Amino acid sequence: LNKMSRRQSFAVQVDAHRRASGGRRKSSIVERLSLAEAVGSETDEVTMPFTSKFAPTEMRQLALVAHNHMKPAMKQFIETYTEILKKFRITGTQTTMKMCKSMWGEDDPSIHYGLTCTSGPLGGDAQIAALMCMEDLGGMIFFVDPLSAHPHQADIDSLQRLANCGNIIVCCNPASASSMMHTLRTSLLKGSRGMIPSFFETLESPAVEEYKHQQAVALANVIKGNSPSAPAPVAPPQAAKEPAELKVVKKAVSFGAEKSVSFGGDTMQVEEKKKTVPHISQSTIDKALMGQSMMFSNERLQALLAVDSDDDSDSDSDVDDDSNKEAPKTKVSQGLFGIKTKSNNGRMGLKKLGKSVRKMMSK
Repeated sequence: LNKMSRRQSFAVQVDAHRRASGGRRKSSIVERLSLAEAVGSETDEVTMPFTSKFAPTEMRQLALVAHNHMKPAMKQFIETYTEILKKFRITGTQTTMKMCKSMWGEDDPSIHYGLTCTSGPLGGDAQIAALMCMEDLGGMIFFVDPLSAHPHQADIDSLQRLANCGNIIVCCNPASASSMMHTLRTSLLKGSRGMIPSFFETLESPAVEEYKHQQAVALANVIKGNSPSAPAPVAPPQAAKEPAELKVVKKAVSFGAEKSVSFGGDTMQVEEKKKTVPHISQSTIDKALMGQSMMFSNERLQALLAVDSDDDSDSDSDVDDDSNKEAPKTKVSQGLFGIKTKSNNGRMGLKKLGKSVRKMMSK
């Protein structure tokens, strides 16, 4: 079998689909003219004067934005659908607003202009995004130039992302905007809020609910002192019922061993589990004595501080006078920058702690 490349395989699939659909041919001039007439008749119908059941002040603003190479298309769009656009409070960047005011005039009391934003590269897109965050933007017609680089691409991406977060009506090319005009006109004629809900209520993307849940979990973790990225707490499963013969359990715990005594009926079980002291290297001890507590776990600290420090000299012959006294009970708190020890009998010095460690290691 001859191996086909990916492009050849795709061409074969397209050819098979074309044959299955009865073949594809180019539209003739007559068909294209017929389609143009149908589009023209629909456009004439939707651009006829009508009376809206909603006042412009009852709805949120409609933004008109266009890149430089798309401004001629925006001007033609405004001229064609003037009767619909005038029923809204129009906002947009500086050039687009100038086009609207030059065609509609500034003295007509029936026309309510919205906010005139600055040019896009100077923050106009960010101002429109701010209107959305202030819950005063219901839709946006943004004619994007897909073939040019833009110095304010970050602002463009932010505006489009926030539009998706707010779940408002967005049209990014003339074809989608022309189709949306039919919906807007029908909604204004019927007085139907349900056809354009984003002009009356604040909507959200379906992803916002999950995001808010994750934020609540992160906040709860921070309040508890955990990492913000810790998973959400899960309810622990119900523990299995203990056998009838294990009614009472008592534990006797010492430093060297752990004993568990169980009573049930007439039987008694005793289990002894040797508790081993964790191995501590000399380098780890030196780091702990220098205050590097992050290298020292709490378990090892408790093991070290539990040893009786009755030797206060380097040799075995030199014995301290206080060697027969009971070792102070010490509570350990591990800080960010060192080991802090608090004792009932005062502060334990690092020298005494080091001697206790070495004595335990020798044992």
